[in-house]
Amino acid sequence: MDIEQLWGILHKERSMATLQELPDGFCEDVGRYIGQLAAEKCAVDERRAELVEDEIRNARMKVEDIVRRRIGKIVKLASSGSRTLPRGMLAAEEEIFTGVKRHVDEGKERLLALMLDQRGSAASAAQSELKRSVQENVPKAQHSVRKAESGSNEEEKEQPQHPGKREEQPKSSWNLFRSTKPTPARERGEELHIVRILDDLPPFMGIDGRIYKLKREDVILLPKTNAEILCKRGVAERFEGEIAPGGGEHDEK
Repeated sequence: MDIEQLWGILHKERSMATLQELPDGFCEDVGRYIGQLAAEKCAVDERRAELVEDEIRNARMKVEDIVRRRIGKIVKLASSGSRTLPRGMLAAEEEIFTGVKRHVDEGKERLLALMLDQRGSAASAAQSELKRSVQENVPKAQHSVRKAESGSNEEEKEQPQHPGKREEQPKSSWNLFRSTKPTPARERGEELHIVRILDDLPPFMGIDGRIYKLKREDVILLPKTNAEILCKRGVAERFEGEIAPGGGEHDEK
């Protein structure tokens, strides 16, 4: 082994993407070569010793460069998931390959386990929170339903019963909505108008405090103010008949 051979091996290692097959006994030859140079340095004069020292330094640099490049290739192969030993490796390099591959595989498993466990924990926590929320809200909802049913029953009991009296049906084929309770607007003496609804409307509160849910073709008594607003918007049209304060319905002419 000499400096020229080391240079040739380094040049080939740089130019190849894979590992080159080193000469048999490469490690021993390199060690023997460096040892011979060290012995020669001690046996020659000072001037020659400086030249030998430069050769030793150059030889070490080339050997280190060869080793560094080969280890880089080995680590890349081991981390890529290769299951077989690449060709051209020395015995010591095979140990490096096996060790790196083992650590990479173990690290990969730990990372996957950590990520999957976190996702599983998050999903489990979300399910637990949903279950707890349902358990808390169901009794509240049941209580609200019972309360609403109770209030409805009480209202039915308060409704006056008139067995012998039948409500007069309107002559028109349209639905005429009337409240079973006294109309606040009428009590205040406010004028009421009969209007026919031309389009489905969202629920709204009249100036009499009532909530109106009106649909197309409904005919209903409305406070004058609300009736005029709906007619101006084009969603209702007024009947010719009116209801005066304290008066009754006028038939459609």
